[in-house]
Amino acid sequence: MTNDRYGTAMWLELHDGDNLPIYVNMDNVVDFRWYDTEKFTCLITTAPFAEKLHQLYVRETAREIMSKIQEEQLKQNRPRQG
Repeated sequence: MTNDRYGTAMWLELHDGDNLPIYVNMDNVVDFRWYDTEKFTCLITTAPFAEKLHQLYVRETAREIMSKIQEEQLKQNRPRQG
């Protein structure tokens, strides 16, 4: 997906507590942390209009999310063929 203001936005498919897909705009995530005892990661996101922080809880570990971010960065930085 594109974001006119910042170029290409990074959307990741993660999974909620019911293992359903949730699509997160990682450009809005300001922090995320894995809670080992609870087996979830809490993502802190900004809201475009409300000026409040929101919490999202996902099943992926912080390491898995970092790997997904790195994969997306590699995809976005590859030269396009055509």
